[in-house]
Order: sequence, then structure tokens, then C-alpha cells
Amino acid sequence: MNLTIEIDNKEDYFFVKQLLERLKGVRIVKNDYETLEGLPSHVFEEIEKYGESLKNDDMISKKDFFKFIDEEICRLNSQK
Repeated sequence: MNLTIEIDNKEDYFFVKQLLERLKGVRIVKNDYETLEGLPSHVFEEIEKYGESLKNDDMISKKDFFKFIDEEICRLNSQK
């Protein structure tokens, strides 16, 4: 299991780190990259590149999208 903790107060980092290291099986992984909304910023850059590479042939209409969603909801509800 992974857990990400963001600490705004840098003075509390050392205390929290020591506290977590006392727990059995806990490993502190240094995060050397900038995050945005909890994800590394390079993820957003790659998504933007992907979006720019899409062509009209790759797209579906809003109507077709919602039709697909409705079909999936019906399919998932029928499995209950």
C-alpha cells in the first residue's frame, strides 16, 4: 500500500518522518519532482502532448460518448 503525505510546515517534516519510521514496514521515499494536484507535473505535460497529437479520426461525438456511457451503465447495473 502506498500513502502520500504532503506537509505544508517544513518544521514538522522531521517529526513526522521519525514517527513514521518507527512503524514496522514503513519506508520513506524521497519525492524529487514537482507535483500538481497530487500528480507529478510531467504527467500533465504528457497528457497535453497526447491531446495535441489526436486527430479528428480519433474522436467521437458528444452524442456517441453519452450513448456509450449509458450502455455501460446499463451493462453494469444488469450484473447486480
